[in-house]
Amino acid sequence: MASMIQRRESGMAERDLNKDVDAIKTDLDALRKDLASVLQTIKGTAKSRAESEIEALQKRLNQIAGDVQTSGREGLRAVEDQIGDKPLVSLAIAFAVGMVLGRLFDRR
Repeated sequence: MASMIQRRESGMAERDLNKDVDAIKTDLDALRKDLASVLQTIKGTAKSRAESEIEALQKRLNQIAGDVQTSGREGLRAVEDQIGDKPLVSLAIAFAVGMVLGRLFDRR
C-alpha cells in the first residue's frame, strides 16, 4: 500500500515538475520575444539619432565651406585691389619673390 502511495505522489510530483518546466519554457519564449522587440526599438532609435546627427554635421560643414569660399573671395579681391592701386609695387614684389624662389631652387 505504501508503495502505491509513493507511486501516486511520485507521479503527481512528476506532473507538477513537467507543468513547471512547460511554464518556464513559455516564459523564456515570451522573454526572448520581448528582448528582440526591445533591441529593435533601441536599434531604430539609435539609427534615427545617428541620421539626425549626420544631417546636422552636413549642414555645419556646408556652412563652413561657404564661409571659407567667402573669405577666399574677399582675400582675392583685396589682393586684386592692391595690385590695381599699386601696380609698380606689385610688380617689384613679384619680381623679388621670383628671384628668391629662383635662388632657393637653383641651389643644388
